Amino acid sequence: MTDINAARLRPDIARSWRRAALSGLDPGSGVAEGGLEEVDSGSRLMVAAKPVLDAVAGHLRDTRFSVLLADGEARIVDRRLGDTRLADALDEVLAVPGCRYTEDITGTNALATAFELRRGVSVVGTEHFLERLKGFCCYGHPVIHPVTGRLEGVLDVTGLARDATGLLEPFLAQAVRGIEQRLMEGSRLSDQVMLAAYRARTARTGAPVIVLGDGITLASRSAIELFDPAVVRALGRDLTGEDGVCLLPGRAGSPVRARFSVLPGTRRAVLFEATDAGPAPPAVPRARAAESIADQLEPFRRRRSRLLIHGEPGSGRTYAAHALAGDHPSTVLDAACLPAAGMTAALRRGRDHLVVIDGIHLLDDPTAAKLAHLLDGTTGWYALTSGPVEELTGERIGPAARCTSRWETTPLRSRRHDIPALARALLKRHGGTAHLTPAALDALSRSAWPGNLAELSAVMAELARRTDAGVITELDLPTTFRYPRRRLSALEQAEFDTIRSVLDRCRGNKVHAAAALGIARTTLYRRLRELGLD
Repeated sequence: MTDINAARLRPDIARSWRRAALSGLDPGSGVAEGGLEEVDSGSRLMVAAKPVLDAVAGHLRDTRFSVLLADGEARIVDRRLGDTRLADALDEVLAVPGCRYTEDITGTNALATAFELRRGVSVVGTEHFLERLKGFCCYGHPVIHPVTGRLEGVLDVTGLARDATGLLEPFLAQAVRGIEQRLMEGSRLSDQVMLAAYRARTARTGAPVIVLGDGITLASRSAIELFDPAVVRALGRDLTGEDGVCLLPGRAGSPVRARFSVLPGTRRAVLFEATDAGPAPPAVPRARAAESIADQLEPFRRRRSRLLIHGEPGSGRTYAAHALAGDHPSTVLDAACLPAAGMTAALRRGRDHLVVIDGIHLLDDPTAAKLAHLLDGTTGWYALTSGPVEELTGERIGPAARCTSRWETTPLRSRRHDIPALARALLKRHGGTAHLTPAALDALSRSAWPGNLAELSAVMAELARRTDAGVITELDLPTTFRYPRRRLSALEQAEFDTIRSVLDRCRGNKVHAAAALGIARTTLYRRLRELGLD
C-alpha cells in the first residue's frame, strides 16, 4: 500500500486516503463494478440541473474536459463530454451514468471526496488513491438545497491530468449556484405544500398520518408504529388517480384502510391517513396543547379506571400519576422497593383512594407475577407506570395487561412549543428568579432532550442555583445545550422528529431505521449529520 505520510499529501487528501484505506480499498485495484443503477431523469435535481449542464457543456465544447453530475447517493446521473475522445478513458474507470462514486468504492477523487466533505475539492494526478485514476484531474463541488440544507448531489468537471487548471474551480462554483437557485425556485413551493398538508391534517385528526415526497418522509408517531414507511413508499408509486382509498399493510400483519391524496404543486407527493387502524386499547385521544395533563386524565379519574401510564424515561409518568389523583388522596409505591410481604395490604388502600405502583418495568419476575395475581383478585382504583409498553418483557407484561386503559406520556422533543413555558415554570419551581432570554429559550427548544422533563428540570435546577437574578442568556446554559445545532427550517424539524421516532423504534439501529424509512443507509447517515442527530 502507498505510504500516506511519505506521499506528502494535502490534509484533506491525506484524510481521504485514510478513509479509503480503512474501507479495505486496494490502490492497485480498478473501480469496483457494483452494477449500473437506474437513473431517474425526472428527479428534481435533473430537472433543475439540465439547463445549467447544457450551458456548461457548451463552454467545454472542443476541450478535453467532461462534466459529471451525481445525485444525493453519489450515483452519476448525467455525463457531458467536451471531446468524445475522453469517453473511452471515462468508461474504463466506470465514470458513467448509473455508477456510484463513493470513497469506499473509488477512493479519493473530486466527486466522491466532495460528496464526503460537503465542500468543493480538487484532486489532481497522483492525489488520486486508485492508480487507475491518477491520469485524471477533477474538480467537484456539492449541490446543497438552499431550503432544506440537504446534499442533493455533486457537480464535477474531469479532464486529463496534464490539462489541470485552477480556473475551473470558480467556473464550477458558479454553475452549482445556478443549479441551487433553480432547486430553490422549483421545490420551495413543493416543500411548503407537503409541510402545510402534514401540519393541517395532524392538527385536526388523531389518526396516523404519513406524507411521502421526493426523498422526504413526514410521519406522525402513530403512523410510524402502524406502518412501515418503506413499504408505503413502494406502494405509493403504483397508485393511480389523485385521491381515493387503499389498503396498506400494517406492521401487525393486518391490512389498514387509508385515504390517500396526491398533493397538488408537488411531484406526486402523497398523503396517507389511516381510517381504520384496527382494535386498540382504550386510550385518551391526544389532547390539544391548551389542555393540562390533569384535564387529559379527567375521564380516567371520573371512571376510576385501572390505568397504565407508560412512556420514555423522564417524560413525566410519575407527575401524570399525581395529576390523575387530582384532589383525591393517593399513595405512591416505588415498584423497585415493593415489599412482597406487604403487597396485599398496600393494594387494599385502592378501595378508598388512588394507589400508584411506580415503575413496574423495574420489577423482578416473581414480584411482577405476584402483583398480577393480586390485581386479578382485587377491586379498587390503581395506576401503574412503566417504560414504553412495547419494551416490557417477561412477567412484567402481566401487571400491564391487568390495566383496562392506557395513557402514553409525550416525549419532550414532540412538543417543542411547550419547552419555553415549561422551562420558565421549572426554573421558578426550583427557586430561580432570573429571566430566560429568547436566545436561551430558543437553544433549549432546539435540543434533543433524550431525558425529557427530568433532564429539563435538572438543567433548570442548576441554573436556579447558579443565577440569583438578572437574565439567563444562551452562554449561561450548560455547555451541552449551547448552540445544540443549527436552526432548522420547519420542514427539517418535522423530518428530524420523524427520523428520531424511527430510530427510537429501531432502538438506535441505523441500518434498520434506513430500511424502515425506505432510504439508503448513506442517505440516513448524511441526514443525521445535517440535522444534528449523529
